[in-house]
Amino acid sequence: MYVFARSPLRAKETPMVIGTDTTYLGNEIPGLRGQKVRIFAVLRGGLRPDANPDADDYYVNDNETLAHLGGVTAEDCIDAALILPDGTTSFVHFDPRAIDLECFAHLRK
Repeated sequence: MYVFARSPLRAKETPMVIGTDTTYLGNEIPGLRGQKVRIFAVLRGGLRPDANPDADDYYVNDNETLAHLGGVTAEDCIDAALILPDGTTSFVHFDPRAIDLECFAHLRK
C-alpha cells in the first residue's frame, strides 16, 4: 500500500479562490458596489441557461476541486458574503456574477 503526501509544490500550484477577500464591482446588487466580500464557493456555469444546480460539480467549495474542473469562468456565479467591520462575514450570502468581483474582472469580454 502506498501513501502519497501532498507536496508543498502541489499546494502552490492550486490557486486560492475559496476564502479570498475581494471587492464587488457590479451593479446588480444595490448598495453593495465597492464593498469587500469573501468567496465561499463557485456556482459553476450559473449564468448558463442549462445550468443544473443539482449536478455534483455545480457548487464547488474546495480550491483543489475547482482547479481540477478548470477554475472560474465568465459563466460562473460566486457564493459570497459581505465582510463586516470586525472581519467576520454576514450570515446573508449572495451570488454575483464572477465578472462582477474585482479578482475576476479580467474575465470580462
